[in-house]
Amino acid sequence: MPLKRRRMLTAMLTIVLVAELLGLFSNLNVYIYTLTPLAKSLWIALVTDSASFGAFAIYVILFVLWDIKRDQKLSRSTLNFMVSIFLGMAIVGALKVLIRVPRPGEAPLSLPFFQALLNADYFAFPSGHTARASILACFLSERFPKYKPIWWCYAILVAFSRLLFHVHWFSDVIFSLILGPWVFTVVESTESIWLPLYRVLTKKLRLEVFDVN
Repeated sequence: MPLKRRRMLTAMLTIVLVAELLGLFSNLNVYIYTLTPLAKSLWIALVTDSASFGAFAIYVILFVLWDIKRDQKLSRSTLNFMVSIFLGMAIVGALKVLIRVPRPGEAPLSLPFFQALLNADYFAFPSGHTARASILACFLSERFPKYKPIWWCYAILVAFSRLLFHVHWFSDVIFSLILGPWVFTVVESTESIWLPLYRVLTKKLRLEVFDVN
């Protein structure tokens, strides 16, 4: 099942990425953008800010402290969450710089690669907020499976908030909603490769408290 799931997500992600590169989303993006009212209420701001880098730093710290207090070590799910966030944001940043889709209302920007890297947030595709929210939804669905519909409603709300803020196109958030579970699945399925390296590193740094059960 995990292999089948990964293949399905890979196929979906590839289809959306190719469609974006070929400009097949252009008309749909503009159409949805024109239909979406600009809304920046307090509630929408709270939803979108809940998927910011700062918010996620707090989430990670809280789950790490919870694991250590309960088991004196990290849980494997928390570690997978942390690695998924790191990998997901690396992919988001790379795609933003490589594809360089301007955000709605912004002009195309031609910059040298390293300067573009420093200004990666100027570009729209894909949505970092939505990618983080979908990774969090995967993590919470694994940790608290009873509430899985709630976690995915949250991720979709974050995606919708980015459209309401007029800072992303439809294709940006659709790609990121798929990217999150793809990254989480890849991280889980490659544990046998990176987990031994992580354990060696924590041992050398004498940070055994951050080892996993």
